[in-house]
Amino acid sequence: MKSTELSEKFMVGLNLAIKRLVEKSALNNDTLIISDKQGNVKEVPAKELLKNYENK
Repeated sequence: MKSTELSEKFMVGLNLAIKRLVEKSALNNDTLIISDKQGNVKEVPAKELLKNYENK
């Protein structure tokens, strides 16, 4: 297996794990701590993040 194939599989798995975390957190009305592209940290309701995932 080439390193690019392994990297792609890793990214798919990571994205799936993040999506599941956001879904579970949204069901529990939790918030998640995220960082934006500038490195600023913010607390965001999981339901809001889930809406962004569904629009992609």
